Amino acid sequence: MTDAARAPGPADDPHPPAPSPADAHALPFTLGVVNSEVSSDVAAGAAFAVDQGMTGIEIEDFWGQAAWETHDADLECARAIVDQAGLTVSAVGTQAFKTLVLPPGGAADLAAIDGWAQHRMQLEGGIRAAQTLGCGAVRVFSCRRDGMVGMGNPSPRLPDGGPLPADRLDVIAAVLRDAGDRAAHAGITLVVENVRSCWGNSAANTVRILEAVDHPRVELNWDPANDFVAGGDGWPRGYALARPWTVHVHVKDARVVDPATGLTAWEAVGRGQVDIVGQLRALIADGYAGAVNLETHWHPEGRSRADNSREAFAGLRQALRRASAV
Repeated sequence: MTDAARAPGPADDPHPPAPSPADAHALPFTLGVVNSEVSSDVAAGAAFAVDQGMTGIEIEDFWGQAAWETHDADLECARAIVDQAGLTVSAVGTQAFKTLVLPPGGAADLAAIDGWAQHRMQLEGGIRAAQTLGCGAVRVFSCRRDGMVGMGNPSPRLPDGGPLPADRLDVIAAVLRDAGDRAAHAGITLVVENVRSCWGNSAANTVRILEAVDHPRVELNWDPANDFVAGGDGWPRGYALARPWTVHVHVKDARVVDPATGLTAWEAVGRGQVDIVGQLRALIADGYAGAVNLETHWHPEGRSRADNSREAFAGLRQALRRASAV
């Protein structure tokens, strides 16, 4: 990475600045974007956020490197970029525990789980990055579900996300409780994202896990679209379960392509089957004061990630206008 690539400042962008979301200053929550949905270049992600009238950014890609791989100098550079842009870093994204496969029947010693050391390294790298960036949250996951192929699409969309065996629940709780202790020591909160390929896929399964973990530094990164593709409804039932644990929110949209196989596809916000307006209206009514971050995922070929995210955020702005209407 060259100094020029890392230098703070607006990215070259032929598009004019977008208007601020309707009544953005009146919203109880902040709006931001996951930088990897725009670019691996932190400066480009920050410029996009500013251009779109956002006040926050979630960083999971540091110039092509994950947090645990990133040198201190690059973390300091990222901090300078977001500070100069006037943004706050709402979370550091990691892949910790997303692909960790649990042994059948439980595990008496976490260190004996194949891959445990690598995932702990990812966790600790995320914590280190969050401390440098002045951020209080690190995203993690809840271990890989049995039988998943790739990222789990397609896989059956089962009620409440399907079964969560007691032996798996016990080990997941131990993994996340240990991670929570490490985060607490650093003054960081872990936000567990519900995602289709993990045991915590739906709101129901993720809340079961959080209840079992029972740690003050382990909360929920609620993603209604991920709940939907796993078999839930996102909102209202999913959010009703997720609400007490929710301290961080991702927004994207999705639709079912083939109900028989569970094949789904990501969509631009507002074009799928997730009730984004209902979800946003509920967050506003609840006075939810955390971050609401665009996690586009809809990336049709032949277009830039920034253009895709710009179009998806336009849908989010429209949903906000409808959700805010009296």
